[in-house]
Amino acid sequence: MKSKILFLIFSLSLLFFSCSELKEDVLTPQPKVKLTYKDDIKPIFDNNCIGCHNQNSDFDLSTYFGIIQSGVAFPGDQNSKIVRVTQPGGSMRKYLGADSSIKADKIKKWVVEDSLLLGDIRIHPSDWVDIKSENSHGKFLRRTSYDFDQCKQCHGKDYTGGVSRSSCYTCHNSVGGPEACNTCHGSVANPAPPRDLNNNFSTTSRGVGAHQSHLIEGKVSVGFDCAECHIKPTALKSPGHIDSTPGAEVIFQDSSLARHKSAGFNIGEYIVPSPIYDSGNLTCSNTYCHGYFRNGNMNNAPKWNVVDGSQAECGSCHGLPPGGTHPKVSATSCGTSCHNDVVEISNGGLRIKDKTKHINGKLSLFGNEVDFSVSGLSKAVSR
Repeated sequence: MKSKILFLIFSLSLLFFSCSELKEDVLTPQPKVKLTYKDDIKPIFDNNCIGCHNQNSDFDLSTYFGIIQSGVAFPGDQNSKIVRVTQPGGSMRKYLGADSSIKADKIKKWVVEDSLLLGDIRIHPSDWVDIKSENSHGKFLRRTSYDFDQCKQCHGKDYTGGVSRSSCYTCHNSVGGPEACNTCHGSVANPAPPRDLNNNFSTTSRGVGAHQSHLIEGKVSVGFDCAECHIKPTALKSPGHIDSTPGAEVIFQDSSLARHKSAGFNIGEYIVPSPIYDSGNLTCSNTYCHGYFRNGNMNNAPKWNVVDGSQAECGSCHGLPPGGTHPKVSATSCGTSCHNDVVEISNGGLRIKDKTKHINGKLSLFGNEVDFSVSGLSKAVSR
C-alpha cells in the first residue's frame, strides 16, 4: 500500500511539472520574427517573378531599389500593388508556384507589418560615403543634377530613414538635412566655400577664392551677403540654382553694392559702375566696393584667388589720401579730423574702428553719415 501511495505522489509530481512547463510555454509570447528583403522576399521574387518583372518592365522586382522606385509597395500599406496581386484572386498569385499561400503571406507581412525591412544587404558601393572617391554619393548626385528624389525613395521624404532605416541626418545635421546649402559647398559655419563643389579648400582654387573674405567680418568691413554677387536661391530647386552651367554665376543685381552710384565731379552728375567679373582672369573690376567712385582707384581690379591681404589694405581702393578733388592732406589726417568716426590712427598707421560705416555706399564726414551723392556731400560739408 505504501509503495502505491509513493508511486501516485511521483506521478502527480511529474504531471504538475509538465503542466507548469506547458503553461509557461503557452503564456509566454514568442517574439515575432521580422521578414527582410534579403533573407525572405528576394528569394521569392528571384525564383518566381524577375523573369518578367525586371529592369526592362513596367515595375522592377529584381532589386530593392527597383521595388521602391516602381511604387509597387509602400510601408504598412496593405493595398500596395504587390500585396493585392499575390493574394487569393490576384493576377500574380498563380506565378508564385508551390506554396503560393505561404509566399503570398510572407510578401504581405513584409509590406504591412515589417515595413519593407531591407536586412543586411549593400545597396551602394563600399566607398559611397568617401568624399574623395568617384563613387561617393556626393559625386553621384552631381552627375545626376542633384536629383534628391531618388534618395527619398529609400530614406524617406524627410530623409529621416524611410524604408532603409538609415537617416541622412546622421551626417547631414544642418537645418534642411541633405538639402541644406552647406551639403554641397561651405561648412557648418556658413554655406560659402571652402569647400567648393570639387572638394577644394585652398583659396588659390577658383571655386574657393575670397569667398570667406567677403562673407565674414574682416579688417575693413563687417562682411556681405551672398546676394551681393549671386542670385541667392531660397531652396534647392530655385530657378537657376542647379543648371547645366558649372559653378555659381557671378551676377551683380541692381541692388548690389557693386552697382552703387556715387556723386560725380559736377552737380547733377553721377558715377554709375558697370561691374565686370572676368571668369578667365578671375578679376573683378568697375565695382563701387573696390574703388569705382569719385576720387577712388577706378582702375582697381583685384584678383579673386589672391587672398593674402594685399588687395584689402587701406590705399587699395582709394589713395591715402585720395587723389582728384580730395583735399591735399596727410595720409593719416582722416583718423584725426574728417573721418575720425570711421578710422583711427593705430601703431603709426590707420585702422577701421567702425566697420559698419565703411564700404556701405555712404560717406561719413564729421560724424555725419550721408548718401554718397552731390546733395548728400553738400549737406555734410555745410555742417
